Amino acid sequence: MYSKFAKWYDLHYCSLKDYEAEAERIDYILGKFDPKPRSILDVACGTGEHASILAKKYGYEVDGIDLELDLIEIASAKCPKGEFTVADMRSFSLPRQYDAALCLFSSIAYSETSEGLLATLTQIAKHLKIGGWLIIEPWVEPADWKTGIVDASESFDEDTQTKVLQAREGRTERRVSILNIDYHIESPEGDFHFAETHRLGLFTRRQIEKTMKETGFQPKYVPKGVLEAPLYLGRYLP
Repeated sequence: MYSKFAKWYDLHYCSLKDYEAEAERIDYILGKFDPKPRSILDVACGTGEHASILAKKYGYEVDGIDLELDLIEIASAKCPKGEFTVADMRSFSLPRQYDAALCLFSSIAYSETSEGLLATLTQIAKHLKIGGWLIIEPWVEPADWKTGIVDASESFDEDTQTKVLQAREGRTERRVSILNIDYHIESPEGDFHFAETHRLGLFTRRQIEKTMKETGFQPKYVPKGVLEAPLYLGRYLP
């Protein structure tokens, strides 16, 4: 996922998402926990934008994992004090445990199936201290998923004179939403046109909460967690 788009990922999404406000909200939520977490594992960290802000502005120790090497290389450059590892969220193994884990920007959906969701939460639990916290930002629920054109977005970077056009078309395969993402990049280096396919599991609230309980978490659903997006909070108390 995003292997072809990694070079332009920040250029595009930093213009569409308010990472500063999201990190501020995450810090606010973590500050409500007693004791406040200091070490964080960012699961499916992408280019490490949240991790970078949480580390540099709020003083957290942040490590991350992601499936894509190019994204991990960008995250590592942004967060030189952290450890960023290429790994699958369903099967990763790291040498330490953390106070908290994050899985933001709907990345939990990349676990794809009920078995994948169980495996992911099991691995996250193994990497949390007893009493540690998990924050999940979910993908859309099955009842809210619609096939066809999902959305289109555009960004422009003045410094590099680069324009990115992104169009996402969705279809459904059983309980998996499939996004065919078409990119058109116009830049001084040339024009680039390519596509990527993303497979994201469609999980119900009941399914996520049930799986969290099965893996030792006490789940709580927050309708407006990070800005307008809902969240699941879970304390690891097996």
